[in-house]
Amino acid sequence: MFNQEQDWEFHPLSGGSGEAFMGVRKDEKVFFKRNASPIITALSAEGIAPKLMWTQRTYSGDTLTAQQWEDGQVLERDDLFNQRVIDLIRQIHDSDHLLMTLKRVGEVEKKPLDFIVDYYDDLPAKLQSNQLINLIVDTLRDQVDDDFYQVSYRVCHGDLNHHNFLLTHDDHLYMVDWENVCIADPVSDLAKLMVISFPPSQWSDWLAAYGQDMSGSFYKRMCWYSQVACLSFIKQYYNEDRPYQVNQMILNLKTIHQEAKDL
Repeated sequence: MFNQEQDWEFHPLSGGSGEAFMGVRKDEKVFFKRNASPIITALSAEGIAPKLMWTQRTYSGDTLTAQQWEDGQVLERDDLFNQRVIDLIRQIHDSDHLLMTLKRVGEVEKKPLDFIVDYYDDLPAKLQSNQLINLIVDTLRDQVDDDFYQVSYRVCHGDLNHHNFLLTHDDHLYMVDWENVCIADPVSDLAKLMVISFPPSQWSDWLAAYGQDMSGSFYKRMCWYSQVACLSFIKQYYNEDRPYQVNQMILNLKTIHQEAKDL
């Protein structure tokens, strides 16, 4: 598939996409990605992702990007409370350069109800027939009002979790895996991170470090998007045949839904 004349050895990397490889040639290592997000150039320029070395089109029509290989480690969940991590997330949400880059390649804003559409896409039949979940989804549809549209839509990573942060051996922090990047309400990004990383009792402390208090429109949208995040994880865990995680996430969904009803 790739230019074998360059004598690269390609080793698939974990992650499930089958699109990422470590390329080895003599003493050189490079991170190769097939059909990476078009935002990768801007991310590299801002120091958010490892340095982009080159991009080329393969004979099969795919785009191959090569980035500098960085030795390091992914973060642990507790590391997400580090202010450096929080500031990096805020940098992405605040970046006009990243926003203009995505708009330039044709990315459109992802509205609240688009997240519901994504949930139902290829949804397993058993989840389609779950009465509790369907009731909650109907309520979520009804709750969308002007507050959800009168916000600044920004660049969102789309899959914030501790596995997608790389701390290199020379102490540089990067964010990786940009396949789900979109333009949306940043609360959608934060809610997904909160749901998968922390109990609700810790949300306000993390968000305070981010620079946001849990009140008013933000709190309403956080409740809404955190339920959507629960739905996304329920679907993911079901497809991965992880029944314990499915049940735990359904319990989380019920708890957040009840709190939202009391608003």
